[in-house]
Amino acid sequence: MNYGRNILKVHNKYKILDKLLSLTERVSYSPLDNTKDLNWCKRLRAEVRDNDSFPTKEEFDMANLMWKKYNDNGGVEPTNKNMWKLIDGMLTQKNPTKIGAIKLYRRFVDSTLREAKEMVDAREIKIKKGW
Repeated sequence: MNYGRNILKVHNKYKILDKLLSLTERVSYSPLDNTKDLNWCKRLRAEVRDNDSFPTKEEFDMANLMWKKYNDNGGVEPTNKNMWKLIDGMLTQKNPTKIGAIKLYRRFVDSTLREAKEMVDAREIKIKKGW
């Protein structure tokens, strides 16, 4: 019985590695300034390859956002639920990081600093009021 689980785990690991390789290639061939994203993709792929660890839910969400960002169809919409889940997590953790949330928003949405700050401020108020 353990043998079957191990085969499934190895199969899933290679499937994830293939997807991460595709994402890394997509990011590396992009004309956008992609150094930070490319380093993140390479680091995550190396962790999965070298360790028996799998990406966390947050890392999967981030990878999906990067896939959309480097897509030919125009990138991430400002209403993307996965992006807002990551931002909500940053704003509700023990030591909230508002600056990190603003940076994350700007990383995926083409906006000015002011627009990003206003969006994150509004989201923070929404969270505090429980809307």
